[in-house]
Amino acid sequence: MGAAALTWRAHEQFAVGFGSARAEYAPLAPPHDSILASPQPPAADAEWTQHAVYYAQTARAWMAPPPLECPEHADCVPYTSIPPAAAHTSAALSSTARDQWIVSTGGQRVAVVQCDAGHVLQFPALTSRVYPLVPQCVRDVPTEHRVRQLVAVMLQECQARRGRAECQMSLMEQARGLRAQSDDDEAEAIERLGISSTDLHALMSRRKAPRLSDDEFDALFRLAAAELTSSDAVSAFELAYEDDDDETTFYVARDAEYPPFCHIQRLVLRAVVGHVPVLLGLIGAGILSFVASRRFGAYRAERKAADVLVGSALSRLKRQARRHYVDPALSPSPAIPSLQLRDLLLLSTGTPPSSSTDVTQVYFDPRARSSVWERVRHVVERNANVRCRTTAVRGEPMRVWEWIGPLEEDDDEMMSPFSSPQRI
Repeated sequence: MGAAALTWRAHEQFAVGFGSARAEYAPLAPPHDSILASPQPPAADAEWTQHAVYYAQTARAWMAPPPLECPEHADCVPYTSIPPAAAHTSAALSSTARDQWIVSTGGQRVAVVQCDAGHVLQFPALTSRVYPLVPQCVRDVPTEHRVRQLVAVMLQECQARRGRAECQMSLMEQARGLRAQSDDDEAEAIERLGISSTDLHALMSRRKAPRLSDDEFDALFRLAAAELTSSDAVSAFELAYEDDDDETTFYVARDAEYPPFCHIQRLVLRAVVGHVPVLLGLIGAGILSFVASRRFGAYRAERKAADVLVGSALSRLKRQARRHYVDPALSPSPAIPSLQLRDLLLLSTGTPPSSSTDVTQVYFDPRARSSVWERVRHVVERNANVRCRTTAVRGEPMRVWEWIGPLEEDDDEMMSPFSSPQRI
């Protein structure tokens, strides 16, 4: 009795069909022609046969089991009668697709169950014509594996396409990046960095296994494209053209895969662009250090030259004073104009320079010559053995220096400063 009751219940449920469009949806109200619908009561003066039919339909609706439950991960057609024979495994597998349950009812073929993407129908092992059971939608593991493989190849191709496009840019474009300034620029950037769905399909089709039919590959490609765009690695853009009514889908990878040489070039460029403030600071510090070093070196050389020039100037003044003392007719003036003494010491070419630091090579510049002589003047004019005054030399007023200190016996043996131990 129990088996008979279960069999009757299963047949009644198949006769009613599914009660909702999806498993997570609330059950729908049965249509008026369903055995679950409550019949309309006849009029009070109706014949007894109408009353008998009413009570029989009411009793059947009360005794009828609930409708079938829609399988998870599937869309169902509510309240469509399903023949129990359609639940037989051999009949179902020979007449339906892997993700659809198609039955013949009312002279038409209806897909009462449509599994979601990545799922296929699986019938219970105990289903039969006598005791029919509803199939379930389970994950299609082999197809998922193929889809993952195809997604990996498609992602690699999108990244390689972007890498080749970026490597063909100029260094300035690579440095500032491809920033879209208008819709036209954005569309141009998408076409330049991305790959159309038609080209990607053609590339992947050439790599498919020979045993895979075109229809099977198209189904795999649709699943792989949906999986590819659902991740953050690839973005899909729809572009419309004036000469084409349909929109073209372009896939643009977020990251790029570069050839080895281009990869090294971009690493260097990224390091330079990413550290521009640091590099500018280092360059500025280098320039400041170079300028400071040059100025400090010039300052030291100027001080060293000034020390040597002070000794040479004092020697010249002492010799001039000695010559005037010995022969006033030959040397009528014991003083020497400071500017003439400056040019005589710094620009004299009577003796070749003794080294690369000789003043005859360094102080041809009037500005530098004035700077170093200012140091010499500051020391000489403070010497107690030197008198400073302004007098007319050949009618022109000039500042002159005169040695007023003691004269040694060997002063007349003094040579020029370039041949003395204190030569410049």
